[in-house]
Amino acid sequence: MPDANISAKKWISAIVIVIFIFLCPACLWSAPREVTFFPDSAQVLEVTKVKVQTESKDSWKAVLILPGQADPDSLVIRLSKDTKTKIEDIAWRQIVRQDDEKITDIRKQLDRLKDERKRLQSTIRALDIQIQFWQLQTKAKVKTIADAHNMSAAIGKNIQKFYQDKLSKESELEKLDKLIKEKQEALDSAAGKKETAWEVALLLSGTRNSEETLQYTYSLSGCGWQPLYRLEANDRDKQITFTWEAEIWQSSGQDWNNVSTNLATLKSPKFIAPADLPPWIIKPRQAFRSKSKKRALKADMAEVQEEAPAAAETPSPAPQQIRQSTYSIWQVGRKNIPAGLKQKVKIQNEIWPAEFIYLARPSQTGQVFVRGLVKFSEPKEIPSGNSLFVVDGAILGKRDFMLAGQEATIFFGIDPLVTANAQLLSKKSGEKTFLQNKQTYTWDWRIDIQNSKSSPIKIVVEEPNPEIRDERISLSLTNEPEPAEKTTSSLLWSIDVPAGQKKSILTSVRIEAPKNMVLDLGWR
Repeated sequence: MPDANISAKKWISAIVIVIFIFLCPACLWSAPREVTFFPDSAQVLEVTKVKVQTESKDSWKAVLILPGQADPDSLVIRLSKDTKTKIEDIAWRQIVRQDDEKITDIRKQLDRLKDERKRLQSTIRALDIQIQFWQLQTKAKVKTIADAHNMSAAIGKNIQKFYQDKLSKESELEKLDKLIKEKQEALDSAAGKKETAWEVALLLSGTRNSEETLQYTYSLSGCGWQPLYRLEANDRDKQITFTWEAEIWQSSGQDWNNVSTNLATLKSPKFIAPADLPPWIIKPRQAFRSKSKKRALKADMAEVQEEAPAAAETPSPAPQQIRQSTYSIWQVGRKNIPAGLKQKVKIQNEIWPAEFIYLARPSQTGQVFVRGLVKFSEPKEIPSGNSLFVVDGAILGKRDFMLAGQEATIFFGIDPLVTANAQLLSKKSGEKTFLQNKQTYTWDWRIDIQNSKSSPIKIVVEEPNPEIRDERISLSLTNEPEPAEKTTSSLLWSIDVPAGQKKSILTSVRIEAPKNMVLDLGWR
């Protein structure tokens, strides 16, 4: 009889669950048709049919479900063109989310791991109590030396055993905590941190139909994409190989299958109107203001500056209202995008003709930097992202990269096979003659440019041009060879260095000034 009662209860529970699912609106939302990923969000387009329920004599209601990470304020809904039904009002509320099979399985695994952690914690606690018991036995009184010896052996043996058991269980607990953390991260990546979904109720009027086709868009957090680049310089072939991949992810809690995928190169705009112009006030400055008052004034101004944009801030605009002229969209075709997993999508693989120039500033460092100059037939817009830089097959490292326009100067870093070292040959100071009452300074140095590569290079050498700030000081400067370009502050040489050869630049500087003038000779 007890078994029969249990079976009956199971049947009743199953019937109740079936009735609940049949009567209540499904908590799983429609699958997206199209998704436009922004760096930290997504614009989702869905099309679905919903059943229409009678709300009153002249109005009807339809219900649809959005994921918990959706922004209901961004929701824009359109009915089919041929319907005569109108949307009178929209309301939404949070409901408990119904997970799909994959998310449910992750939750079950996580629950089992947490139960196992509780069991281990209780075992460790029990071992602590047993260790404390045997530690207290050291205070027990014994009558003979033999009893003391036996008690000591028993205490040592049991404490050692329980400590070993405790250390073993603590090691298991540490591994279990790591598994729980990984499983929790997998759950958050797949379903986000929202335990709820949005139930959106539409109040309809007009012609009463049994069902309506809805097309709607909304903004979804917990999604995004980031660009991954590879720039490989080949100065022998005078080209740069550019590879662009996108890493995309979504944590809606539902796998997206065969969805039309777009990537937007800029974040969705936060403001739709500019901030108000601050007043331009001209007034006498208050005299004898203390430092504390100055700090207070700066703090007040900082608060005003921080509060001004907040006053102009408006709710995020509906995605379809963003003008596409403000950003670029890359259409990458239909993709399967599972919840919680990051995947890479190829966007571009191009070869850019480039002119490579080696840049040296020997007065600062003997290292020589590789610089590629590229020109495009039409403007390019490549958003900021992480790039791997490679020169002749050697990986130089990763750093940020972005590009906008028809021309670009790209630095690839240091080429260890090319050096430009400055060597000071002489530095002298002294008086010209006693009667003329002058002080003099002379410098002579040589810059050696060594090309150890198997191909010729063009190198630009930049050095500071000494600047005189007093008419009583005279300057004499000679260079061999002469610089190709001179500015007030710099000297530039453009030199072709054959493979495996060295070239040099000789520089001599002479300064004369009155003897009693205290000179600042700068950093050289």
